Amino acid sequence: MIHELKWDSDLFGKKIGILSIDSDSVSKISAIIKKAKGDGFKYIICKLKEQQTPVIRALESSGFYLSDIGITWAIESNQIKYKSSSKNLKKKNLIRIATDKDTPMLKKMITQLFLESRFYNDPFFSKKEADKLYSTWIENSVGGKNADIVYVIPEIGFIVCKKNTEKRGEISLIGIKQDFRGKGFGINLLNAALDWFKSQDVSIVSVRTQLKNLNAMNFYLKSGFFIESYDLIFARIL
Repeated sequence: MIHELKWDSDLFGKKIGILSIDSDSVSKISAIIKKAKGDGFKYIICKLKEQQTPVIRALESSGFYLSDIGITWAIESNQIKYKSSSKNLKKKNLIRIATDKDTPMLKKMITQLFLESRFYNDPFFSKKEADKLYSTWIENSVGGKNADIVYVIPEIGFIVCKKNTEKRGEISLIGIKQDFRGKGFGINLLNAALDWFKSQDVSIVSVRTQLKNLNAMNFYLKSGFFIESYDLIFARIL
């Protein structure tokens, strides 16, 4: 029922797991939690991809709290309509593929961009631990460990792309520094990413954002994406 998230456990030095459960097994939650404590787990999440009311009630009764609500947006490559202007086209020349030399700059930048994410707001994680997660994540992305390509506009923003299957790709993260938002940099990074996905014969590109991130929601809507799914992440500190 509980699978250890090995990468997370190693990163934070605490045993972290993910709980898989459905309405037929909610009566076993107490026993599962007791065993998890005995096995040394310190933190457990449960990700639901639909509104499962009996499961949600059981989780809340067992001490789980709602940590995040995610929205997955998607776009079909043959439906992509690029947005540009003379002003934006000038910015396009600033975009390049990130290399290891960009890693220090990106690590510094990323810890300032996602302060509303669940890692900065879930009480289990300290700010230092959240910083470490994002810094490690972007370093691994540039290094090719958990992404295929990262496009960057130095000191302004970046976008991370990964091909998940033969025909499906994912924008793992896109970030623009606060002072440069609303100035066309985001759409140009998005266009660069979509160009790359099309060159890889990807049919569908998806990206996940938080429900409370209204700016991101409107950005993807205006860019031609549609809502594909949503998820609820519940968590418990043991």
